[in-house]
Amino acid sequence: MSTETLKRAAIVCFVVALGGLLLGGFFANREAPPYPGRVLGPDGEVLFTKADILAGQDVFQRYGLMDHGSVWGHGSQRGMEFSAVTLHRAGARVREELAFGAYGRPYAELAGEEKDLVDIRTRRLMKANAHDADADTLRLEPAQETALAESLEFWERTFRDGDTSYGFLPGTVPTAEERRQLGRFFFWTAWVASAARPGSDYSYTNNWPHEPEVGNVATAETYVWTLAGIISLFVTLGLFIFWVHRDGLWYGAPKGVPLADKLIDMPLTPSQLAAAKFFLVVILLFLVQTSFGGLLAHYTVHPGSFYIPIVGSLIPYSWAKSWHLQLAIFWIATTWIASSIYLAPIIGGREPRRQRLLVEILFGAVLLVAVGSLVGQVLGIHGLFGEGWFWFGHQGWEYLELGRFWQILLLAGLVGWLVIVYRAVSDRTQRIQDPDFRRLVYFYVLSAILVVVFFAFGLFFARGTHLTVADYWRWFVVHIWVESIFEFFGVAVISVLLVAMNLVSAKGALRVAYFTAAIVFLSGILGTAHHYFWFGGPSLWLAVGSVFSSMEPVPLFGLVVRGLMEYKSIRKEGREFPYKWPMYFLIASSFWNFLGAGVFGFLINLPLVNYYEHGTYLTVNHAHGALFGVYGMLSVALLLFSWRGLVERRHWNDRLLKVSFWGLNAGLAVMTLGTLFPVGIAQAWTSYKEGLWVARDVSFFERPLVGVLGLMRIVPDTVIIVFGVLPLAWFLLSTYRHLKAKKIAEGESVWERLGVKL
Repeated sequence: MSTETLKRAAIVCFVVALGGLLLGGFFANREAPPYPGRVLGPDGEVLFTKADILAGQDVFQRYGLMDHGSVWGHGSQRGMEFSAVTLHRAGARVREELAFGAYGRPYAELAGEEKDLVDIRTRRLMKANAHDADADTLRLEPAQETALAESLEFWERTFRDGDTSYGFLPGTVPTAEERRQLGRFFFWTAWVASAARPGSDYSYTNNWPHEPEVGNVATAETYVWTLAGIISLFVTLGLFIFWVHRDGLWYGAPKGVPLADKLIDMPLTPSQLAAAKFFLVVILLFLVQTSFGGLLAHYTVHPGSFYIPIVGSLIPYSWAKSWHLQLAIFWIATTWIASSIYLAPIIGGREPRRQRLLVEILFGAVLLVAVGSLVGQVLGIHGLFGEGWFWFGHQGWEYLELGRFWQILLLAGLVGWLVIVYRAVSDRTQRIQDPDFRRLVYFYVLSAILVVVFFAFGLFFARGTHLTVADYWRWFVVHIWVESIFEFFGVAVISVLLVAMNLVSAKGALRVAYFTAAIVFLSGILGTAHHYFWFGGPSLWLAVGSVFSSMEPVPLFGLVVRGLMEYKSIRKEGREFPYKWPMYFLIASSFWNFLGAGVFGFLINLPLVNYYEHGTYLTVNHAHGALFGVYGMLSVALLLFSWRGLVERRHWNDRLLKVSFWGLNAGLAVMTLGTLFPVGIAQAWTSYKEGLWVARDVSFFERPLVGVLGLMRIVPDTVIIVFGVLPLAWFLLSTYRHLKAKKIAEGESVWERLGVKL
């Protein structure tokens, strides 16, 4: 296939994929589970209303409880699965009420056939959908009303008194009214998870969670589309291999004059020198983020406690989890911003006037958003913002914890970043003599634009949006932004860097970029549907998510092969290759793309596997391998590539970078393969045998083997922090005073200083 054909294929795949997901979202919105206007008791008494459910949803978000547990499997994997616990307790109470009503004895005292009859009646009652759409009411049976009362009492006690076994501190939810509303919201989520969707024999959540006692078992669609997903993987893999070999879709020969040697001796522009401060912020955020990860690992084994007592009593699990996730996004995004600012005058060929001033303003904005949102999350969790919690406190959505005000500021900062980068490369790209490299620059700019555009989807839902609909848009940011648009941006960045380092030709890089983008768009965007399997959406998501998410590992297989080819290129350059360690981190990113995103992702994305695995540590394992392994390593590669051009040649220290490289990668390997993966397997097995609520119960984490594996987390966490992050931090801090001189003035040609024609 020609370059133009590959370009058109990428465009078509993007349009088809995004259009398909938006069309599916239209149907999902139409079929979202109802919030009953009134929930009635057997005698017609109003027990609670839609306003009460939405108020409870607000409480769930206000206090960051999605980072302290989960609903319908989305949220923290260490903590209660609130909907599953409520469903289990409600089912058990209904069964007891039916046993007493029929036989006058507790269920445990019934004979075998009597138990069988009560079990059947329990499942029928829990599956019955008594919602009257015309009257907008939901009428509970007597047994369900009793279950509601018991559920409200349980959540009142839990969030008032705390529960050390789960890390809930006393007064997690401070007022009785808020606790009551929260209990009603959880009861509604349990009803949605059990009541049959009109016209079907399975619930609004496609019978998730696995709870046979209330009739929740895997559906026929779950089995059928699992097989379709496996077929999709093999067909796509076969076509991928065919096209790669038929058309030679890989990198061509290196360019003539090595640009890499010239970059490291090039004097700096004012904006490049200003960008250096960003990287110091990056390493500080990275250090704090990994430290909070270590605290979370400790909380897994010893909830609500720490070696320093005040830490356990002051920092709840939701605070630690919120910062751990938010800081990961911040330091990775800041790295990409800073490296783009460094690259912009090199790509564009000239330093725009007043570019440094804009960079300094952007630096202040980044600090403001980072500090303001992190402090706001803590204050919001402690209920100190009142009705302003959604705007300035904790927005309540995993990975989008920052308040809406800070989210808008961050979006504005990203737009400002686009302006800064674009004004440096826009009207000067025509100066690039190589047309393929010029197109590659356009590809890079477009990828940056899409990073900003897809982050804006996080503004498409607000406080009070239907839970299912809000999560639909949330995954546009969390999944598409990370697993498709970041991938697209990553391909663009890697391609530009490889050409700049003289390892590949621009034509070869451009062909690989278009080809990879086409598959990434088709699989990554439509593959988002696997997050919608059990969250109140229609069963069509099982089909879309299974088929297209199964395609996601295919381009990742190609990336790891490419990484091996890049390693071969480094070896050819010899020991003096100036960008050896940035390239090693690029190779590490490719490896984790294959293992963390590809293998670990495919392992859990098939519907039947996901049905039992959803909400377990197998998801955590995939998340760490994909986010930290892929985008974390890529970000460090970008940092070191930029820093190599910022620091004087004689002060570069490969020994510290070697320690950091092996510390980060070895620590992540032990964490995923040695702790998270085996715990996740045990959880998924428990979910299959006994139900998800057991796999998430504190008794599971107190099992001897799980406890030992939890204690082992101190090893990889220590390795990552002590041998990975700290050497990198020391390297940056010790070389910051040895930055190169600022000798290229505003308006001066950068290319002339490089002595090359691009």
